[in-house]
Amino acid sequence: MKKLILLLAIVIALIIYINPTKSTKSNNIVNDVASDLSDNVPTEVFQFSNKEFASQKLKELTIANAQCKERSLDFSKQVNNIHQILIQALEHELRNGKTERELLSYSKQYKTFYNRYDNLLLQAKTKIEKEKYNFTTSVDILNDWSGLSVINNFSVINTPIIVQSLKAFEDMSNGLSMGLELDNEVSKSDIFALLENDENFNTYLESPLGINGSPVLSPSILFVLTGSNLNIEEFKQAVSLRNFNVNDVAVAVMNNLPFEYLELLINQAVSIEDMPIIAQGRYDSYTNLADLAASTHNVKLLQLMETYGVHPTNEQGVITGLDIAIMNLPNKDDAYVNAESFPDKYLDTINYLIEKGYKAHGSHYQMDKETIISFKAPNRRSFQSSKALTPDLKKALHQIELVDSSYNLNQVLPDNSLVSKAIESMALRKATLNDKSKSCESIRKELLAEEGFLDHSETYDLIKRISQGDGNTAERLHDIDPVLVNLWRETESSHSVSKESHSDFITMLQEQKFQDALDYSSSTPLTKVETDTLLISLLQNTESIIPIWNARVAFAPPSGLLAFKHLPFEKWKSLKNERFDFSIKDSFGNDLFLPAALNSPEAVQLLLDFGLIPEVNELGLDVLDLLLEDSYENGRLNRSLSLIVSEVEMFEPSHYSRVARIKKYFPEEYKKLVQLSSKFMVESEIEVNQFRLKVY
Repeated sequence: MKKLILLLAIVIALIIYINPTKSTKSNNIVNDVASDLSDNVPTEVFQFSNKEFASQKLKELTIANAQCKERSLDFSKQVNNIHQILIQALEHELRNGKTERELLSYSKQYKTFYNRYDNLLLQAKTKIEKEKYNFTTSVDILNDWSGLSVINNFSVINTPIIVQSLKAFEDMSNGLSMGLELDNEVSKSDIFALLENDENFNTYLESPLGINGSPVLSPSILFVLTGSNLNIEEFKQAVSLRNFNVNDVAVAVMNNLPFEYLELLINQAVSIEDMPIIAQGRYDSYTNLADLAASTHNVKLLQLMETYGVHPTNEQGVITGLDIAIMNLPNKDDAYVNAESFPDKYLDTINYLIEKGYKAHGSHYQMDKETIISFKAPNRRSFQSSKALTPDLKKALHQIELVDSSYNLNQVLPDNSLVSKAIESMALRKATLNDKSKSCESIRKELLAEEGFLDHSETYDLIKRISQGDGNTAERLHDIDPVLVNLWRETESSHSVSKESHSDFITMLQEQKFQDALDYSSSTPLTKVETDTLLISLLQNTESIIPIWNARVAFAPPSGLLAFKHLPFEKWKSLKNERFDFSIKDSFGNDLFLPAALNSPEAVQLLLDFGLIPEVNELGLDVLDLLLEDSYENGRLNRSLSLIVSEVEMFEPSHYSRVARIKKYFPEEYKKLVQLSSKFMVESEIEVNQFRLKVY
């Protein structure tokens, strides 16, 4: 469940967070970038119509920087669009009969731009192969699939939440990825449920979610990952009910499905000679399952594929199956420590491919009177024969015949071909994109200087230096600015994800076994993860969960309370009706006034009506800090300030520094502050705060 919470936190954070990151030419830069981007940026991104800026320059810089951040969020998409120029050209040539060898002869013309030439060629090949299968980017399909309970933390309750969170990233090139895990106790009924997906059994979902080396999800993939939990007869009967393809088999191979199971799966697979597109990696690629078998040193699979007429690649000057087997040999000394237990599969695969007549790319050199072979196919990983520390394997490597240099690829000069023109066009687009990036960096730095904020890199360097001191990190950071405490805690929490094992209590909540959960809560102290999970469940299903929450035998505080920030006020009233204890505090001593103040004045008033008083003595931002920070970021006073100010007896330096910021940049809002309370009056010598939160 912790991983689920982390996933949702990442998704939500990426939805709402844009990274914040003195020139006399600022106006020209602003105007150039703004005109470049304004046609492509949704107007709703810039909600500045109600914001009064201290100067026209600040307004221009703020708007231009927001445009740059929007473009920066989509930078990978723009890089991808530039790559598509060459990918489409290569795809066109492949469809017209050009061989991979012919197309690789253009590779020296291409100057690497976030991807190698051979990787773009692989994408072109993959794009053609992909047309044979059903792929979707619509995460709604998760709601339609049966058997998802084989995935850890997927349930009837959680799946709709995950779907809703992921919908914001459909068709977006955002780079987010999340590796899921299979449930520790997969039942046979769960596995058979996967076979109930009739029409979309082989439909592959492209999303941030992947599992066990597969970058996509499908019922067929989940089946091959869990099928070994069936006995061999059950598996044989199960695979006969559905069709599989080379991609499903590839995932089975990568996850070491027992050979007797794998043989049955392959027998049921169609077009077994095709390229397994799901198995392609960033630095490794495989033309067929035989190549994949060579990479995993699976001689039995190599022999089986031969009966299907599928053989490892043997393109001298490009790559051979023996190259693939060699570059996937163990590269660490530790693997060779115990010669007696060293797996036979490595030597067996090398000998098998040598017997089949395969050669490898490489060259000899001398070191300390020893002849060493440096094996390396073009644009692939290398392997030094000296790394093989078992005598038999080293002997076998030295018996390999190397590919003659006459097979080397001949490079062609730029010409009028489609590929050469595409490479030239890419270079121009790349230069334009880089120029815009430099302009945006200038805008970002000038805006920080104009606002008087330190760059976040400087902020985190400061936090790191102080945290490496003699202790009392939170106190020392708080003395500088309480916001640093919040940023430090955020950094610490990201480095300490809980590894709590399976929880029966969380399973009860997932399966809506509320009476069992009530019995558990009233007799067993909950862990922090269980408490966090229960609180989230409470906010989703108040009426059913409140008895479980109130029955806790030990009142361990939750990790945080910011989930209340976006809670509709009707939910706050519902919690009130169910006698929820609003005096709750999180593990850092923060109370509900922080999320309530950013939620609505109505939520703040609800807490005040209970006789509660804001906690302002803990380390980190208090509610007044937060409201003043929010007022600056939005350019207008937060409506909850009038309710909070009377509850804060003594103002701290951090309060005054934030008031000074509002006075300097939004003087009209400062006048309103003083009208609320004379305590907000600040002298001219008070310096504005230099640090800010990334998100609230």
